[in-house]
Amino acid sequence: MTSRNAMPAMRAASCDDPTTRRPSVLFSMTCTGRLRGGGAEEAPDDGWHQKIRYQALPAETRGGRTSGQRISTPAAVSRRDGGPAVTAATNASLTYDQRRRRVLERIHARRHELARELVEEYRTIIAEYRELPESVLMRDVAEVAVQNIEHLVRMFDGGFDLSGDGGEWLRRSAARRVHQHVSLPSLLRTFRLWGNHLWRTMTELAGDDEIGRRLAVDAADAMMRYVDQVSTDVTEAYIRESTSVATDGQALHADVLETLLVGEPVSERARRQVAVLGSTLRDRLMVIVVQPQSRDDPFTGAQAAVRAARNLIGPLARRFLVGARGTEVVCICGLDTDDEARHLETAADQVVSSKPGWTVGIGRVTEGLEGVRRSYAEAREAADLGFSTQRSGRAVRFADVLLDQLLRSARHTEALLDETVRPLADYDSRKQAELLPTLRAYVACNFNLTKAADHLAVNPNTVAYRLRRIRDLTCRDPSTADGLLLLALGLRLLDSAPVL
Repeated sequence: MTSRNAMPAMRAASCDDPTTRRPSVLFSMTCTGRLRGGGAEEAPDDGWHQKIRYQALPAETRGGRTSGQRISTPAAVSRRDGGPAVTAATNASLTYDQRRRRVLERIHARRHELARELVEEYRTIIAEYRELPESVLMRDVAEVAVQNIEHLVRMFDGGFDLSGDGGEWLRRSAARRVHQHVSLPSLLRTFRLWGNHLWRTMTELAGDDEIGRRLAVDAADAMMRYVDQVSTDVTEAYIRESTSVATDGQALHADVLETLLVGEPVSERARRQVAVLGSTLRDRLMVIVVQPQSRDDPFTGAQAAVRAARNLIGPLARRFLVGARGTEVVCICGLDTDDEARHLETAADQVVSSKPGWTVGIGRVTEGLEGVRRSYAEAREAADLGFSTQRSGRAVRFADVLLDQLLRSARHTEALLDETVRPLADYDSRKQAELLPTLRAYVACNFNLTKAADHLAVNPNTVAYRLRRIRDLTCRDPSTADGLLLLALGLRLLDSAPVL
């Protein structure tokens, strides 16, 4: 095996062949991240299996080819098949560095397409990735592939020398795979497949002239060193996260949590685990959903939410299970009495007060696996509505937003808005009359005109005048029970789901 230190000399010798100006060494890329020179040694199936064969052979041994004919390369095969490649005319006018930058620009432009191709390749080749939910593959695995491509393009822009580390986002992705029940060998295999796929694409785009072949060899060497470096980083992160999970009896793997909440097993292992949990989740329970602030990094935000839930909510539950699902954290809390439920709600309030910008939703008390799904749906709806209405300072109980849910699911929501708050919003936009804020303050102050005036910092007569304008514009009189009820419902619907 040729050592890595011998690569520059070997590459220079092959590119300067005095007879044909073609490399005379057969390189085979291996899954260990090395280049091997010499005989036609086969590479493993799952790794670097493409060979670059640029042989300097006399014309009489090349099947009658003259020295001016091109030999077959991955890029030439790609062009015959109609694949993406830079035209020979365009390539001929570019220097080595210009060609490298042009190839990288095209790789970057195709990064989302390449990421989708990689996800399909992972799913086809690796059984554990076939068992991952579609949402994880598309939102997580594909996004990591895109970020990795962007990082590689930035790193290779100034040359093929590696600088810096693989990035914290790569280590966080490795930690997430632990919770998604992806084994370390399978995770490392994805990076080999990623490197192989990117190298083949770069080779196709580089062309098969002398500069293109130099680029292909240089890119192969750099790509394999990069994959080696990344593999070391993600292995350390994976082992570190695995160690913490192994000592945590409360943590739910992503596939188990998904099966619990959806009802359909996403893997055989998850089905068996949920069956075991079913015997321990027969009693009363409630589900609490924690949604970190949207601008938080999804992984670090979820980690912080898990810690907060364990510290503040977990100690008060008779049985406590917690897991991350996308950008939210789901807590399943077993309880015996109504007092325990109230204590859990108070703890959820403390999570909100300690983390400004976070939203916490609480489902109703229920029982059994079906109850877990129902309470989760309620808690998530409460959290979503709490976020959309900007309710702050406390957790949102499902009962708090029950009226909002009824209004949003009613058939005549558009008519209710048209008959109540939309005319006020239109008038405010034209006249800056503050009718909607006045109605909102009047309702919030339990229809007390004096308190509403204090809240708005205006004279009570001003509030009275604005209420009359509301009556004139909507034909709903705030001084009557029916008129005030419709106006209050229209305002509640507007605030729970802004559609104006």
